[in-house]
Amino acid sequence: MTPPAPLRIGNYSIVRPLGEGATSTVYLGIHDKTLALVALKQFRKVFQSDVHKNMFLTEVELGKLMQHKNIVHVLAADLNERSGPYLVMEYAKGVSLDKHEQSDNLLPLLTVLSVIEQIAGALRYAAGLGIVHRDVKPANIILMRDGTAKLTDFGCAVPSNELGATIAGSLAYMSPEQLEGEALDQRADIYSLGAVMYRLLCGKNTFEADNPFDARIAVLNFPITPIEMYRKELPRNLIAVIEKAMKKDANERYADWDAFLHDFGQAAHTIRMYDQDVDLYRGFSMSTQSVLSDYMSASREFSRSGFSRSVMPGTDGT
Repeated sequence: MTPPAPLRIGNYSIVRPLGEGATSTVYLGIHDKTLALVALKQFRKVFQSDVHKNMFLTEVELGKLMQHKNIVHVLAADLNERSGPYLVMEYAKGVSLDKHEQSDNLLPLLTVLSVIEQIAGALRYAAGLGIVHRDVKPANIILMRDGTAKLTDFGCAVPSNELGATIAGSLAYMSPEQLEGEALDQRADIYSLGAVMYRLLCGKNTFEADNPFDARIAVLNFPITPIEMYRKELPRNLIAVIEKAMKKDANERYADWDAFLHDFGQAAHTIRMYDQDVDLYRGFSMSTQSVLSDYMSASREFSRSGFSRSVMPGTDGT
């Protein structure tokens, strides 16, 4: 059972919880004097070991170092708070993308492309500072109302080409080398963002597994489930970007973020110029996608405005 939200943390009154991770809880807080709204991330007591405190310190140091429009800014921190150490972050008012990772509530394709482009830019900036995030996943991406995407939670981050004190991250988005505890560089985050793009487009992970052991085996050994299994009509050049980003061997992936963004940018441009509404197929089963595909081929003048998910081609809708 989740404990109730505290009334106060330091000089902040707690408005409500914003989210909960594996080791910490994030609250919306308001400063007593300035009345500024902020996000407060506080480690739960059971996760206040030396290892977790070191991860907390890393997040504080890196958060203050990084100043990028697509990275949530760290404003302050207090290691000595009686209820537990916490850090103060800008309040990015929006929705975390784990709310849009299921097949029945996927974001429009153009929105996903915008998010990926922004987060790739943020990760390229971090890589330029020698930082590997290690926990790129939908839950750590916030989409604001104006379309700005922000990356948060650098608690698992490590310097490039160094080993972390622990293997950390989220299994569904971890590269094979990260899962094996090897030293990492930006190619590990490229893999993770590829997995994020896959999930946001398909509503499924890149593999099917019933337990963490099977998931580990899948990450290390098995190819990803073909994207066409879930989104038949996605353009092939976009699929190729995801597949290359998620190669098991880091040497076969994009060498850096510039290379990724080059190919991704070309694929995104093609889609934005495309005259067919690819999002028409979003959320449908493969059998329904096939019917729609055949219908679209027969009539290029098909209009989505006249189409209802309750009315299939060839039916009277009753």
